[in-house]
Amino acid sequence: MTQIATAHIQLVEKKFAKPIGGSGVTGVDIIVATLRDTDGATGLGFSYVIGGGGGVVAQLAQAQANRFLQWAVLKTPPEHWADIKKSFNRTGDGPNMLALAALDVALWDLTARRQNRPLAQALGGGMAPVPVYASGGFGPKDDPQAVAELAAQYMAAGYAGVKPRVNADAGDEVVLSAVRDAIGPQARLMADANEKGNAQSAAKLLALAAEYKLSFVEEPLPADDVLGYRRLSAQNTGAIIAIGEHLQGLDRFSVCIEDGIAGVIQPDLAMAGGLTPCLEVARMAASKGILVAPHFLPGLFVHFSGAFHGQLLLEAFPIVEDAFEGWPERSADGMLQPQDTPGHGLSLKT
Repeated sequence: MTQIATAHIQLVEKKFAKPIGGSGVTGVDIIVATLRDTDGATGLGFSYVIGGGGGVVAQLAQAQANRFLQWAVLKTPPEHWADIKKSFNRTGDGPNMLALAALDVALWDLTARRQNRPLAQALGGGMAPVPVYASGGFGPKDDPQAVAELAAQYMAAGYAGVKPRVNADAGDEVVLSAVRDAIGPQARLMADANEKGNAQSAAKLLALAAEYKLSFVEEPLPADDVLGYRRLSAQNTGAIIAIGEHLQGLDRFSVCIEDGIAGVIQPDLAMAGGLTPCLEVARMAASKGILVAPHFLPGLFVHFSGAFHGQLLLEAFPIVEDAFEGWPERSADGMLQPQDTPGHGLSLKT
């Protein structure tokens, strides 16, 4: 009977040379989980806290591991995930979910390594390539021409599309017009408003999205404004709303999917609580014909290839990547494919 012999958590604090993304974050804390079973097999997992403050999450991850995994009989990752999640009944999701995410990824990696199969196959999928779009390097205050030039560079490098930052204000059209001119009328263009809009400005942004043929607009309203999103989606401008990176709990994802709010769903590994709930969200979305475009981590989420009966799109926005080795390489035609190696193939740099 195989048991989990050790569960070790470590915190890696990473600072950026300059603020990145639409929120201008200056660093990220990475919570790394390493599991070893009584047969000597290991699994590596990780989660993260954008902007720092990961010490609390690391402590929670170690506490969860000590309570639920240390010397536990090895079960399937979803079974372990459910056991741990039940303990949040009186404390809520919050940081608990970010901690669980690291353990869940480690459990999936351990499971795949024990099977001597790529993580994609352990998750029930295959090895098919998946398109990757670029969103890193764009800032909400950048000069429109600089944004357009970066977008053109990404498309020339073979990415499947680009997603610049917008502010849900009067300056959005200049940015979208410049980028559309730079990449051409057929290229995939998205926009990320980073929750900056209100009812009026979000509606205007969606109208621009329809005019400039955007594939979707990400978070035109604050993520917790469910009533606002319902009203916005009911206006039916022809533009598609993407949401999900701030959501926790399958019930919140279900509301966005069942209410017709999300035309694209974007689960975040850390916030959602790991691969197990992200895959469940993907399956829920696929049942409604909704595109799944996970937040960040294309080299990990590529393992969802074929694991659900729907469309998958990956986002290239490097945030934790340089802390690990073994990421799959994007092909010249903008596609990423799972590597034929046991588990996810990643290791922490020393």
